[in-house]
Amino acid sequence: MADVFAPFAQALADREAAARAHKAAGGRVVGWLTNTSPNELIAATGAFPLQLAAGADATPLGDRYMEDLFDPIVRAVFEGLLDGRYDFVDAVVLPRTSDSVQRLYYYLCEVRRMGEAHVPEPLLFDLLHTPWYSSAEYNFSRTLELKAALERVTGTAVTDADLTAAIGTANARRAAMRDLVALRREGRITGVQANQLFAAKGAMAGAAFDAALAQVLAAPAPVSRAPRIVLAGSPLDTPALHALVEGAGGRVTGDFHEFGEPMIGPDIEAGADPLRALMAHYHRDVVSSRTFPQSPKPLADFARACGAQGVIFNFYAEEEALTWEYPAQRRALEAHGIATLCFEGQPHHPDAAALSPLLANFIGGLTARVPA
Repeated sequence: MADVFAPFAQALADREAAARAHKAAGGRVVGWLTNTSPNELIAATGAFPLQLAAGADATPLGDRYMEDLFDPIVRAVFEGLLDGRYDFVDAVVLPRTSDSVQRLYYYLCEVRRMGEAHVPEPLLFDLLHTPWYSSAEYNFSRTLELKAALERVTGTAVTDADLTAAIGTANARRAAMRDLVALRREGRITGVQANQLFAAKGAMAGAAFDAALAQVLAAPAPVSRAPRIVLAGSPLDTPALHALVEGAGGRVTGDFHEFGEPMIGPDIEAGADPLRALMAHYHRDVVSSRTFPQSPKPLADFARACGAQGVIFNFYAEEEALTWEYPAQRRALEAHGIATLCFEGQPHHPDAAALSPLLANFIGGLTARVPA
């Protein structure tokens, strides 16, 4: 039987292949970071929306400019932008909903000003994640500015019809991914497989991703009865931790970080003003480290929906925001009978020798626990 997950593994083996092919055919490529980038607007211009990703851990070029406390994924992306990995990218959308990503925007502007490296044009999406009416109006103005910048970079004027069509395509993809989430919660998809699929979504052409996802949804799979685990904390852009959890006898049934289910979100509402609907979605429906006020409820609700017996928090050593929310999240989870384990100060790639015994002990203790 053919491996229905092979297209995602192939895309991750050469993340830039599809975008380079699009550029070679005369198209434009716009890079992006974080799940608060409005990819529907990028797609409406006809450009390829490419999620920039970490490469090698060594960052000799970035070390000349960037402090050690940057998110390791952002630091690796900066290295790729400096060393020519993304020399075919026309511009990069950088939302201010992440401190490291916002600061990356300033660093790229300064590198361009000094003429020290040829990097794509950085476009700041100055999105506020405070729940006020004034924030919504500010965000709409910033969305108009981003639209104008993307039109200039791509040479394409975006009509309401273009954006409505892109939103419709994205909503159909969200519906298919919600079907995937349902299969995952039934134990028919492993955490490793799900992470590969989520990570590949930002590297594949839309039609190719949709076709590969349809094959996954149509494929029968056995049901796993292993203890159900949710991973939360810093973004996990590789399945390394998932593999350790599942190797220790657990099953990762949900990912509460930007390379997981938060990537999906609810549908964007259809309406007379698609740009305002797009802005409302990224303002209201997508959570970031700068969402205010923060609440432990979304993670607790997510873990319960996943049937999780345990939640494992994994925080990079450079994490400066998410750790503040951890104590309240832990209390909310434990109030529902959901066990927690926290790994702080972690490297980008987990230390298997250090973590495996801890995971085995934690997962071994879950078999007798049933969440409330």
